[in-house]
Amino acid sequence: MKKALIAVAVAAVCSSSAAVAGTDGFYVGLKAGMDIWSVSTEHDYKSSFPGRARAYDRDGNSTHQLYTNTLDRLNFTGGLFAGYNFNDYVGLEFEYDYLAPMEYKRHHEGLKVWSNAFGLSARFMYPLFSDDFEIFAKVGAAWHQDQANYARHHNGVSPIIGGGLQYYFTDNIFARAEYEWLHNLGTTSGSMGVRPDAHLVTLGLGYSFGSRDQVVPVVAPAPQRRTINETRTLGSDVLFGFDKFALTQAGRDTLDTLADEINDQNIEDRKVSVIGHTDRIGSAAYNQKLSEKRAGVVADYLSTKGVTPDVVEGRGKTEPVTGSECDGLSRSKLIQCLARDRRVDVNVQGVVTEEVEVSAN
Repeated sequence: MKKALIAVAVAAVCSSSAAVAGTDGFYVGLKAGMDIWSVSTEHDYKSSFPGRARAYDRDGNSTHQLYTNTLDRLNFTGGLFAGYNFNDYVGLEFEYDYLAPMEYKRHHEGLKVWSNAFGLSARFMYPLFSDDFEIFAKVGAAWHQDQANYARHHNGVSPIIGGGLQYYFTDNIFARAEYEWLHNLGTTSGSMGVRPDAHLVTLGLGYSFGSRDQVVPVVAPAPQRRTINETRTLGSDVLFGFDKFALTQAGRDTLDTLADEINDQNIEDRKVSVIGHTDRIGSAAYNQKLSEKRAGVVADYLSTKGVTPDVVEGRGKTEPVTGSECDGLSRSKLIQCLARDRRVDVNVQGVVTEEVEVSAN
């Protein structure tokens, strides 16, 4: 019977842990130690047996034989525990305890009493010295099955009061030292009946399925607003053929990329300007018209991609960037040298709101 009860307790703990494995707050463990029994009838007493002749002293008083009740106080106890911590201070714990036989001798006869106890207790914890070390107290009730060699077994419910110290070696592995008091175990059946209390002093080792790392709420800083004024210069030789204003395939691809970059920034109060430029070859009037047409083609294409320019203009050959570095060259080399003057500038202004990243450390 004793082995069957232990097997049931082990199965209950294993099934409960399997169902909640990986859930924060759950833990299981083993414990072992010493059971210190206490019995109120442990004392010396005088007794005479019926049918025996009484003996008298010289004053005529009867004498009684002196007998001593003896108790084997110290015995082994071991068990299992499993519980759930609702927070850093309150938890609920189930436990199974096997209490090895207590031997109580009376009238030269011996009574042995042993118990299996299944308890449920509220557990209250508080950090001591550090987050890894805690003191705890527990209060609850235990259903116990008590057996004796001179009496029928007895089932009952007794209060549990206890406390101890617990230390975490890691976030998951901990050890504990514990004291528990169970009241009125044993049996009252038969002439040898006693109702002892059990004082359990044990050491335990446990495993917590959840992490003990405390999550400190991180307050994200307010988003930052940044003013932008950016100009992207696009080479006309990429956008158009020489002396042309029809977009090439490479020009479309370039404007697709630019439109995506502008839209991804979520710019508030956005203002987009498209300015066309030419080189110095040809008349001012011709270059002015060519720069306006090129600026208009770029603006129209950007509009189809969700970027509608507010300003579209051509400035002809009035704002060269090459200066005099191309002077004295033949026409073919001059055209190559003046490539940087043939351009379309796309300017974007506005305000960008940026989230500030918070480090996890």
